[in-house]
Amino acid sequence: MKTDIWLKEIKKVQLKDGIAIVGSPGLGSIGKLSIDYLVKETKAELTATLYSSHLPLIYHTKPAYLAHYSLPGSAGIKIKQNEIDLPKVDFFTKEPKLILTSGYHANFDGCYEIAEEVVKFLKNNRIKRIIITAGYGSKEKKVCCAATSQKLIQEMKNKYNIETEYQGPFYGFSGLVFGAAKLQQIEAISLFSGVEAKPGNPEFPNEESAKLLIDILKKMIKTS
Repeated sequence: MKTDIWLKEIKKVQLKDGIAIVGSPGLGSIGKLSIDYLVKETKAELTATLYSSHLPLIYHTKPAYLAHYSLPGSAGIKIKQNEIDLPKVDFFTKEPKLILTSGYHANFDGCYEIAEEVVKFLKNNRIKRIIITAGYGSKEKKVCCAATSQKLIQEMKNKYNIETEYQGPFYGFSGLVFGAAKLQQIEAISLFSGVEAKPGNPEFPNEESAKLLIDILKKMIKTS
């Protein structure tokens, strides 16, 4: 291992005008729940995995997405009988047009580089649009959006009746992928589902809020 980040391609794929949906553990675990559901629903195939020495097994920050330069986390692997699992970012493909990205929060030293590598990989596989999934703090159960252009925001309003509402920080893996997409000139949309954080455990899965977002994602996949 000569680099801090390395990619294992299990199967070569190259989509045409494809869409990537990205999610990771975060507020209410909305992103993770969304990706897990879509992988199962679409029967997408694991085609690539990204590993990095910047992906800790145990985080020193709580929640995990609040990376701090002095709290890098602990390195390690997970073992279950004869199975060994490293911290990773997985890419699942449903040809001819969909890549589902199951993200993982990096420590402060590597968070930007990993986001850039993820977007570069998606771009190399001819992804034309990235959809980010996440939660935002709200007592109201609704989905809002942000996007890399006003044109995309108007599209979300007209097609799906989704408004821009949340304004504020977007921490962690998914937020940096959103930013890296803009820098690499790939159109990107972030969908935020309103969720009330559980005291002491903001990443506790909220199935109800995730379902609101999943229902919209299914429509977007169908009409794209």
